[in-house]
Amino acid sequence: MDFDVRFASTQRDLDAGYALRRAVFEDEQHVPRWLDRDALDFNADHVVAWDREGRCVGAGRIVRTDHRTCQIGRQVTAADWRRRGVGAAILEALERMAALRGVAEVFVHSQLDAEPFYLARGYEKEGERFQEHGVPHVRVRKLLPPLR
Repeated sequence: MDFDVRFASTQRDLDAGYALRRAVFEDEQHVPRWLDRDALDFNADHVVAWDREGRCVGAGRIVRTDHRTCQIGRQVTAADWRRRGVGAAILEALERMAALRGVAEVFVHSQLDAEPFYLARGYEKEGERFQEHGVPHVRVRKLLPPLR
């Protein structure tokens, strides 16, 4: 792998993840910043991916919604790193983090374009399409296997 994924443990990690989210959501997808950054960022656990040159190329977060469930969200990959395994590695790290927290189930409000990505990784579609911040989404969920 030409990148490393780690739990965001420093302010530098968090700031780099936020900057990448801004580039993807605001610049590429034209989502207003106030719809990306929210109060849940302060209570979330974050993951970041760094390339060999020290650039953040992926990010995501989990937010606990109840005693057994977390929502995975704000998952992004830098445009020039897509389809190179970064997204899958970020998702795997987020799922691992959730499992370490004792969570049994995760769900994602997936943009429609990303639905096949999640389905290929064991997620199941749940319910109908819906609009979130003006963007079509679908909810997908996955039961996590117990840690060994």
